[in-house]
Amino acid sequence: MIKHIVFWKIHKDGTQEERRQAIDAFRSKTEYLKSVIPQIRQAAVGSNINSGDVFHVCIDSLFDSVEDLEIYINHPEHLKVREFMNQVSYEKTVFDYEF
Repeated sequence: MIKHIVFWKIHKDGTQEERRQAIDAFRSKTEYLKSVIPQIRQAAVGSNINSGDVFHVCIDSLFDSVEDLEIYINHPEHLKVREFMNQVSYEKTVFDYEF
């Protein structure tokens, strides 16, 4: 199993409301991805409850294999969501591990 976790900082100069709207949109887009990419075993979007210089949102997802993760990463619908996140974010980090 592969755990894929990505964290973003969004809307550097944005308001809390703009961040909330972006997170809500990302959550909806992730639900859509779960319906069209069968390699996604689980995926949840979370918003950070801490304040300050923190990552604002993350996706915590699960795949059966590295190959399934690669299918997801390169899937055309995922690429659309990634483009959206690139537009609203200014920093991200990725952590993948096998267990």
